[in-house]
Amino acid sequence: MAVGSILNITYLTTECLSILDPQAVLRLPYRRDHIPDEHIRNQVASCFAAVLGKTRREVVALLPQVMPSFGKLRIIDGDSIRSMSACGDGSGAERNMSFIRYEIQTRRIVSDPWVSQISYGRLERVLVCIFPKSKVLGPVSTKTRLLAVITPCTNTQGKDASIEITTYRGMGTSIVTDLQSIVAVVGRVESRGLWTVIDRTGGLIHPEFVSDDEGLEQIDDE
Repeated sequence: MAVGSILNITYLTTECLSILDPQAVLRLPYRRDHIPDEHIRNQVASCFAAVLGKTRREVVALLPQVMPSFGKLRIIDGDSIRSMSACGDGSGAERNMSFIRYEIQTRRIVSDPWVSQISYGRLERVLVCIFPKSKVLGPVSTKTRLLAVITPCTNTQGKDASIEITTYRGMGTSIVTDLQSIVAVVGRVESRGLWTVIDRTGGLIHPEFVSDDEGLEQIDDE
């Protein structure tokens, strides 16, 4: 089955409305022949293994080798997001629109209820994963899922930058989650190697900063 028919598009021109995620409009660049590396494949498998009650090894063996990718998306009535795969080499003046707020379901142990956790990270790309027919895959057998490859900002899990100061110094290891986990683009302010997240998604208070001549060295914010 062609990706175009799955996504309800005829021609990949500028953007296409996804019937898989009615809240997202996928945009070029588009790579039909994208092959994820081993780490990302394992992350895709882990994402679904927890839901299906299977092992990662069982799921990864059934994943397609090719997972087409999109570089940009627009949230309906929301932000436009440019993943890292669609960003330039940094030599231009374009803003970095790849940093996002995302919310995933998590739990500490199997018997615990699922709870929503806010996190911040950099969107690397959007993957189109077309599952084969298999009893092992249960409800996702023969289904197509849109997935977000995200590199988390360290030490931001569980923090809400729209109501509290949230900072990080580095990036973690890339994860894979459902595209619908993405909430909005966020900005960042860097000073002395410490990045502060600017989240304007509707919190009651926002971070405020006072410059001290040594300056805010870089601002990435819409």
